[in-house]
Amino acid sequence: MGVRNIFPGSISFTVELDLSTMKRYRVTVTLDLQERLIFLSSGILPDVSDSIEDFVSQLSAIASNQLASFKWDGTSDLTTEYQIARVLPGYQVERSLVKFNIVLGNSSLIYLEELHNKVTIQL
Repeated sequence: MGVRNIFPGSISFTVELDLSTMKRYRVTVTLDLQERLIFLSSGILPDVSDSIEDFVSQLSAIASNQLASFKWDGTSDLTTEYQIARVLPGYQVERSLVKFNIVLGNSSLIYLEELHNKVTIQL
């Protein structure tokens, strides 16, 4: 089965934030699996606070797919573990980071071809 036996406590990836105001950002996201938190730069808050539900919904889908990609062990077996990482809409600002809680759903197996390569959040 194409799932890593040893998995890091956190992963980082980059998302593009494409706003209706014609602003675009590239934001580094850190998903802390041990603490069940996701961290982003707090500089995005003024632009996403009005659309927080849509923002966390799209971020959840991207985080879930990134998590599945990181769990794949790189073998010829394209089956990997897929776990829904649901980002909750409440957040806290800590230093220069905004912190969201996440809930990890039950895992199931998925073929990597079924994962979407989406990394853009459109608001």
